[in-house]
Amino acid sequence: MNRRVAVVGHGVIGARVARELSRGRVPGADLVGVVVRREPVEPPGPLLTLEQALEEADLVVECAGQPVVHELVDPVLSRGADLVIASVGALLDERLGRRLGTLGPGRLLATHGAVGGLDLLASAARSGGLESVHVRTTKTAPALVRDWMSVDEVRRITEATAPVCVFSGRPGEAARLFPDSLNVVAGVATAIGSTEHVSVDLVGDPGATRTTHEITASGDIGDYSFVIRNRPSEQNPRTSAVTAWSVLQTIASLTERAPLIA
Repeated sequence: MNRRVAVVGHGVIGARVARELSRGRVPGADLVGVVVRREPVEPPGPLLTLEQALEEADLVVECAGQPVVHELVDPVLSRGADLVIASVGALLDERLGRRLGTLGPGRLLATHGAVGGLDLLASAARSGGLESVHVRTTKTAPALVRDWMSVDEVRRITEATAPVCVFSGRPGEAARLFPDSLNVVAGVATAIGSTEHVSVDLVGDPGATRTTHEITASGDIGDYSFVIRNRPSEQNPRTSAVTAWSVLQTIASLTERAPLIA
């Protein structure tokens, strides 16, 4: 039986996910509707309240930001529906992280977003742990400006003529300060099951045309290095264009249909 999918959010990611589902682009998955705060100009399916979505769907897909994850977790999972989250940085918030083992009976699933290699890192971590993991993300400088920054900090970022470090620290703080730019860090930490040995650098580059994630990890079982270069979304440079397709791939993995080989 096909998965009945409700999409929460209709921004750059949610709109693409809902549109592809409405066109039947994910075999074994049917869009039952979208949950939005403001009605879009051309909705790809019925507009639903969350309560209506939970009556119709067995799979809810979050594409609306970290605060919405907290709103969805209990009502969705307690109904027995599965919840796929795109805003995986929410998992680093202790309000949710400390409760992960108690949620259900539905499943909470995180998409891999704009990064790859997580299956290998998870396997290495399972072998006994990784001694160090470092994530260095480089984006266009203007995409890293935030409202909480001082005037001097904004000027330092936007007027830089060479790459400038905007943040260096721990995953939890990174996800809190840059929730729409560093979901990749939460993806890595979730894959290896820990934030203990994970460090983060966020760099603004005035010459960058793509978002680059450089992940290095080391442990007794081996040393690993991945470089991912994603084109930013034209609608929102803080988001990689591939992220919506990552969400769709996660949905496809939850259907009962075999993958198609062209």
